[in-house]
Amino acid sequence: MSYATIEDGISAIIQTVSGFTSANVAQGDYRCLGAGVAQAVILMPGGFIRNMEASNYMRSVWSTNIELWIPWRGEQSTSSASIKTVRQNIIDKLDKYPTLNSVSGVVRARLVSAGEPETWQTGAKQFWKQVMVMEVEERTVVSYSE
Repeated sequence: MSYATIEDGISAIIQTVSGFTSANVAQGDYRCLGAGVAQAVILMPGGFIRNMEASNYMRSVWSTNIELWIPWRGEQSTSSASIKTVRQNIIDKLDKYPTLNSVSGVVRARLVSAGEPETWQTGAKQFWKQVMVMEVEERTVVSYSE
């Protein structure tokens, strides 16, 4: 089990949300923003904590930053309504998969926080961006070599 496996699980679930596919859900790759997508999610690694729970059981809590990008659509009220709707769709979908659709070792996955939406300019395009933080708790067995 690894952080990459967890991020793959999050990506797969978000791609089942209406309007999202592998073309606009990326892991650490911002190029889709330049491709004229109607919305995008970029997954980025966050912090993590680890501790031993028993003699050979490791508990890890991984954070993933889920960056939601919505192109600015003229009126602020239109863009604001769009980010609220899309964000809620993502939240509702992730809430249905507390172990990321049975990813090995995952004990619990949940969205824990989000920052305020902010505007971003990339080239000639303007976006609203909001970062949601998902924490995933994993337990693994450690096989010692010494």
